[in-house]
Amino acid sequence: MQQLRLNSERYIGYWTNDRSTSEVDFVIQEEGEVIPIEVKSGENLKAKSFRLFCEKYKPSKAIRTSLSGHKEESWMENVPLYAMQ
Repeated sequence: MQQLRLNSERYIGYWTNDRSTSEVDFVIQEEGEVIPIEVKSGENLKAKSFRLFCEKYKPSKAIRTSLSGHKEESWMENVPLYAMQ
């Protein structure tokens, strides 16, 4: 969160579904777009709740950050932890 806060005063929130069985670590608003961000501390990149959010709301951009390198998939972009802004 500190890294996200460094660059601006943008809105930073959190998402959970109605039953509190799914959650997304951060949801930011940037230029009118909602962007979900999932944070993984290791290389286990499974993120069921993150995928559920993206399938339901279809954001134009979705970011997962982890110890893995940069990787773009059709539904999200993995950004290494050291490169988060």
